[in-house]
Amino acid sequence: MPSRSSLGWWLVLAAGVTTLTLAMVVRSRGRARATVAASATGDAARPSWDAPMVRGRPEGCLVCHAGVAGLDSSHAPARIGCAACHGGDVSARTADAAHAGMVLVPGNLADAASTCAQAGCHASVLPRIQRSIMTTMSGVVEVNRRAFGEPPGELPPHVGSLGQGAADSHVRQLCASCHLGQQKIEWGPIGEDARGGGCNSCHLAYDAEALRQLEAYQTTVPAMRTNIPLRHPSFTVAVGNGYCFGCHSRSGRISTSYEGWHELRDAPSTAALAADAATPRPRFRELADGRVFTRVTPDAHQTRGLDCIDCHTAGEVMGAGKVVTHAREQVQIRCEDCHARRLPSVSPAHADAETQTLLTLRNWHFRPGERLGVAASGAVLSNVVLSADSTARLRRKRTGAWSPLRPPTPSCTRGRGHARLSCTTCHTAWAPRCATCHTAFDPAAEAFDHVDQKDVTGAWRETSGPFEAAPPTLGIRWDSTDAEYPRGVVDTFVPGMIMTLDRNRTAGGAPDTIFRRMYARIAAHTTTRTARTCASCHADPVALGYGRGRLRFVVTGRTGRWTFSPEHAALSDGLPGDAWTGFLAARQGMVSTRDDVRPFTVEEQRRILAVGACLTCHAENSRVMQRALDDFAATQARKSVRCAEPRFD
Repeated sequence: MPSRSSLGWWLVLAAGVTTLTLAMVVRSRGRARATVAASATGDAARPSWDAPMVRGRPEGCLVCHAGVAGLDSSHAPARIGCAACHGGDVSARTADAAHAGMVLVPGNLADAASTCAQAGCHASVLPRIQRSIMTTMSGVVEVNRRAFGEPPGELPPHVGSLGQGAADSHVRQLCASCHLGQQKIEWGPIGEDARGGGCNSCHLAYDAEALRQLEAYQTTVPAMRTNIPLRHPSFTVAVGNGYCFGCHSRSGRISTSYEGWHELRDAPSTAALAADAATPRPRFRELADGRVFTRVTPDAHQTRGLDCIDCHTAGEVMGAGKVVTHAREQVQIRCEDCHARRLPSVSPAHADAETQTLLTLRNWHFRPGERLGVAASGAVLSNVVLSADSTARLRRKRTGAWSPLRPPTPSCTRGRGHARLSCTTCHTAWAPRCATCHTAFDPAAEAFDHVDQKDVTGAWRETSGPFEAAPPTLGIRWDSTDAEYPRGVVDTFVPGMIMTLDRNRTAGGAPDTIFRRMYARIAAHTTTRTARTCASCHADPVALGYGRGRLRFVVTGRTGRWTFSPEHAALSDGLPGDAWTGFLAARQGMVSTRDDVRPFTVEEQRRILAVGACLTCHAENSRVMQRALDDFAATQARKSVRCAEPRFD
């Protein structure tokens, strides 16, 4: 709250006068805008002016705060007033009374029910957000407890209900800053290091003038401030990628990967960074939190100007209202929803109410016969437009620019061999990988508890192995409700936790060490139009889950055998440091951060390597390998006498 002096308040005491008079002069650019006098004796004195009528009542705020600009028409003060968002008392006659209960930064989830989500505004949205994965962090909490070997507790868990056990204190210190319930307590735009803020985290928008006035206000000594900024930040549905960046540049590094940046474990020197920054196209990027990234291949959608919101729907980001435990349960879109030969569609007039509201806010109109695409989940894609001849285009939500939507190439859909492959399996250029980390508790160190918002004694410390940008490992993800692929689909994975964890938190206590080797599914957001080669799946040890090393098909006479020499030494479980599974061996037990994924079985590895054996001689675009896509068993049965038979016994 700005000080009373900063708002231009003066208490005028007249000696010898029986009634004290409080005079308020709010100045803007040196000119008095309004003056009101009221008796200080507590009687029912009336103001000397008439407050503007807003929503059927006098809005006293606008007498002093007239001239506030910058808000869009739906949030304009003349339409909804100031108190609708900021609270306070619109009928009060003094500053203290008017500002009592005022919310300086409305939109935080703690006060959203009485600000953004009050009756008549966005009341239906708040329950959805409160149940959404970005508010509860339930997946992070559940997986962390699983890794620590602790009971999952009530499902789904909530970050706001964390206890003080080993697993929960770990989340409190290292993870819990990234959820929508984190409070935004200061004026200012959403930056790349922003966390939380409720509704503000996506919708708060400062234009250049609002930023200029805010900076002038904040850099003025408080005692010298004569007015608060008149340019108010606005609210927008044109959400740029920067709003996602604060949280999603961590963990899976989706935001940075999408833009083509890979984090460096060992940053260049300050001098090297300064010299690089002076080049026309810098190779490095230092974030506000001090982490340094190097330039790699960006996502194909990013290079064409698409924002996060161009793919991700409002129902997906804010939640659809149901309680979920993991992020995948909240996802409403997939690649095939846009890239298909024929898309399901609906008339704009028959779309759901939220879609129609968004179309109105964007001032989008449609020509006769145009329809909106519909995802397999049933979500209406408000920016996928089908013309009367069913040609599909995507309209960018922020800019309104159009992009064609291309169907998959024949090679993507040909034959039975690749029927179980997800689009990301072939079209992920790279993923951020970090194998092996060590986590332990230091009872004497200081840490910050992001839930209680205070410093605590005792800190979790993590040290990691090398970072790399490399094609992901492949494995199986299945869904019991997927009737089309009951055996699951092939998808992309990275080391989630190859971790040595000491759970002891008592100074001088005996180590309580456990080891975890768990991979996690990743949608890396590094899509490339050019698919990875067949050999990079069928004859690559990283893709198969063995880790880095030398994988060879050694032919002796008419037979051949695969051999593997790992690059990394074995850890306590006998597997190489970066592996997910053993070479032509099975994994049991806790293999992933989720129950619905696993590495390839021995039989699946053999089938994959059988194709890989053929690729040692035959080019992937050769006639024989193209036939193999349709029916590998029949193609193999017709193999030449010169072909070596792969043996796995």
